Amino acid sequence: MKLLVTGATGQLGTLVVKHLLTKVPAEQIAVSVRNPQKAAHL
Repeated sequence: MKLLVTGATGQLGTLVVKHLLTKVPAEQIAVSVRNPQKAAHL
């Protein structure tokens, strides 16, 4: 199962992604962003 986080570069989205990374493998997390350059760290 993949989890999709929308707005992953925002304040809440960033916290959600960080928390999910402690619970599930990174391969199971997908992110949706408006500006892919801002999400390079993800």
